[in-house]
Amino acid sequence: MISKFDHFLLYSSEPEKTFQFLKNRFQLTTLIPLTNYGPFQSGMFAFQNGILEILWYENKTEKEETNFLINQFVGFALQSELDLTTTKRELENLEFTVSHVMEQKVVNAKNEEVVISEIVMLDRFLGDFQTFFIEYKSDDLRKKFEEQSKTSLWEMESFILETANPEEIRNGFLHLGFKQEDVSFVFESNGIKVKIQKTLSQNCISSFVIQSKGEKVDILQVLKEVNGYR
Repeated sequence: MISKFDHFLLYSSEPEKTFQFLKNRFQLTTLIPLTNYGPFQSGMFAFQNGILEILWYENKTEKEETNFLINQFVGFALQSELDLTTTKRELENLEFTVSHVMEQKVVNAKNEEVVISEIVMLDRFLGDFQTFFIEYKSDDLRKKFEEQSKTSLWEMESFILETANPEEIRNGFLHLGFKQEDVSFVFESNGIKVKIQKTLSQNCISSFVIQSKGEKVDILQVLKEVNGYR
């Protein structure tokens, strides 16, 4: 099965501030403006080879509230070359533990609840770190991304994924159709590299590097260094 990253989820407790800072600092291309959907807020940036989603959501437990940083990655979405139902079946054949097909809904301008996508969660792949396959119910977002990615100044270069079971996770990515560069790196068809490192704490993305023609930066480090971020 051939898989690739669709988008990355960057949680922010101050989404307006984070969204505007990243947009201004890197001249990022806005795919979807930051929008308040009630229980969550979401906005997306188009890169040359992927999408970055800034989001905030409520109903976290007291423990989660304490542990959440102002900005931290909480997951990523994947796409395969197969439709979602076939993807689910193939994942089960590969012995991944997956959810049922779930709908993602938003309320539109007419106050109507509409299904925008369907997802299948990889339930045990990275524990509480959200990983899922997504299929959009409309081609509008995909077409808009294809147009805007051509004019984006930035591409996603690589990220560090820290996990307690690096060999298991590396093999998991390989089963999903990623390629192995060396013992530490895997990569997908859009060129995004994943460096898998061992950690004794929770699964997380500890570094996320983007690059343009003249600059290469770790956006997590930039957010950490800017006054008011940690």
